[in-house]
Amino acid sequence: MTIRAIRLLLVLGALPIGWYGVSLIWEMNTIDKTSIGIWLIGGLIAHDAIFAPLCIAAGFGARRFLPQRWWPPVLAASAATLLLVLLAGPVLWPRSAATAAPGNNESATLLDRPYGLALAIAVLVIWALVVVTIARGRRSR
Repeated sequence: MTIRAIRLLLVLGALPIGWYGVSLIWEMNTIDKTSIGIWLIGGLIAHDAIFAPLCIAAGFGARRFLPQRWWPPVLAASAATLLLVLLAGPVLWPRSAATAAPGNNESATLLDRPYGLALAIAVLVIWALVVVTIARGRRSR
């Protein structure tokens, strides 16, 4: 199967899923739609103003300080780590009970698992894979 056929199948599979998502948004009230729009625009601005320049700076820094064969695994692990931290941030960020949930009460089920420990383990696994990848690269030379 060629790449073009695979892409076509992926697009055809994504169309009904995308349509379902749009239909869910269409049924929302105006305030929720406005909130979604603000978050989407904010995400684009944050990506273009913060995330992309940091990735470019990290890439130039890696070129300067790391051996060339280390670049791909280190940069991939850095991006994965940053993504995990950004996704886990809202759960791990400390907040008072007054701002945590409507009605000034903290939800007992909100932090029902050790999310900080899970994040630390995930990041350790990512960087352990970097070490293994670099070590395997040395051995194969």
